[in-house]
Amino acid sequence: MVATALNPPLRDRYDMARISTHREGPVALRVAVAARAGALLLARLIARRPDLLWIHMSARGSVQRKALLMAVARPFRVPVIVHSHGSQFGDYYRDTTKPRRAVVRWVLRNADLVIALGPSWDARIQEMTPCTVAQVLNPVAVPATIDHDAKDPGLIVCTGRLGDRKGSATLVRAFALVADRFPSARLVLAGDGDADPVRALASELGVADRVDLPGWVSAADVTKLLSRASVFALPSRNEGLPIAMLEAMAHGVPCIVTPVGGIPDVVTDGEQALLVAPDDPTALSAALTTILADDTQARTLGDAGRAMVRDRCSTPVIAERLAECFDTVLGSRRRAE
Repeated sequence: MVATALNPPLRDRYDMARISTHREGPVALRVAVAARAGALLLARLIARRPDLLWIHMSARGSVQRKALLMAVARPFRVPVIVHSHGSQFGDYYRDTTKPRRAVVRWVLRNADLVIALGPSWDARIQEMTPCTVAQVLNPVAVPATIDHDAKDPGLIVCTGRLGDRKGSATLVRAFALVADRFPSARLVLAGDGDADPVRALASELGVADRVDLPGWVSAADVTKLLSRASVFALPSRNEGLPIAMLEAMAHGVPCIVTPVGGIPDVVTDGEQALLVAPDDPTALSAALTTILADDTQARTLGDAGRAMVRDRCSTPVIAERLAECFDTVLGSRRRAE
């Protein structure tokens, strides 16, 4: 989303500057980065009051950091858009302490506009506190053309972080259930995270020689991988609206995903993708079998997913939707003043 903001067409329409509030590392480093962000924002507010503050918020520490920035900007009466796209934001609000829930509600109520990743997230945010919400899906670049002949039969791909939340173990177990039926099938889980438990499970199930864990890969390598993939599988336990899924759809790859987060807002089972329950390797293996055994259905799902992404999530479409949000907030604030 930030990349969309800092590139055309939004960059050509608005003068934007980015302030980063977080960096992975020791606590001292993270505190220093957050403090520097607050100081930079204050300096900008004093030197040249911006027309709009666009805050990106996920969960946990992100909420606290963004609340601090809103507090810094509040005396300057700068309008604020809070863009919520953390997959665990709802769980964080449910499970955190009462004071921290109060901070979440303060942030949402005091934003001029809250952006949610579709109807499901809109409803979850409204359950936390009444606020003004706009629904904007995640953006993705859609290739002008795809080459179906370049597909590697039996190549199952999952991109993104490895771990329990992403259902990595479930995917390996499902792959083991279909491996004997499809001797040419291979599974690639490309992403950072803890690969050792996944590798150990693949070895335990006797499929280690057919499961590839390359670790983090570049955007260019993701594109190459998706251009060859026959299936994309992401059996997550929770999600915002996964970019990895949208990227796979943009490349015409038939997807198997779970009905969590904002996924059901853009996908209907059997139309744009196949939906399976989280933590169910048997159901996932059946879905893999459906796609691997039926080239016609695989092509139909892939084409339908690509059409959905092109029409609803392509970068130009989302950039225009964001521009509408910016202009609405700026216009409302100017009329109020």
